[in-house]
Amino acid sequence: MLITMAGKPQFKAVCFDWGNTIEIGTPAIVVALQRLWKQFFPKVRAADILEASQTAWTELVTIVPTRKDLKDMDMFRQKLYARQAEIMARELKVDPDIPDWPWVVNDFFNEEYFRNRSWRIPRVHARVLRKLRAAEVPMAVISNDNDPAQLPKLISDLGLTGFFQTEISSSSFGFCKPHPKIYLAALDHLDLRADEVMFVGDDYHNDYWGPEQVGMFPVLFDPNKLHIKVKGIFRIESLDEILDFFPDIE
Repeated sequence: MLITMAGKPQFKAVCFDWGNTIEIGTPAIVVALQRLWKQFFPKVRAADILEASQTAWTELVTIVPTRKDLKDMDMFRQKLYARQAEIMARELKVDPDIPDWPWVVNDFFNEEYFRNRSWRIPRVHARVLRKLRAAEVPMAVISNDNDPAQLPKLISDLGLTGFFQTEISSSSFGFCKPHPKIYLAALDHLDLRADEVMFVGDDYHNDYWGPEQVGMFPVLFDPNKLHIKVKGIFRIESLDEILDFFPDIE
């Protein structure tokens, strides 16, 4: 890792998450959380739901996957989000009268969040990618998905063919984030050391904790401020903030 004159680390490449980092889904996760909790408790304010979620994440970042979890993250995530529901209920001072309610809330959230989602690439994200490409900064993308054809098709449909030196989808690779093998594969394709590569994504465990374990410099993309109370992490709220690490890009 090089250090710029301004004291910031300088990197040779950027590795991106795809969904909710390059391409943004609607509704946002915060909106889905607010809709969900209001279904159960209509009098709870949207601002209080956001604050409760922010508080929850100060604990959730301390829960990390075991080696067994890394082989199949589904159960880990179910437990994680059930714990999130418990913390949020405590912070909102509500007591759902529903059997196994943390798990029920998790199911409702997944239904709300993934139902009828639309996707787009914001102009600022397209501009960041164009500037990095023009500056010949190598880029990679890693996506957790269920269809090997999905990521190449999205990249082609959005006119981004040729932007990324490597494109890795978990469904074709055989391991999903945050398993270390998937980040190491990207590093092999980039032919760079881990400390020479910045990883940018919106999911704490997949895009911050995971890359950090292999030595990458993780940057948490947090436009909805879900992780604003978490201490000791590097987070940004606009994707163009990563350009500050590349002093040659205007």
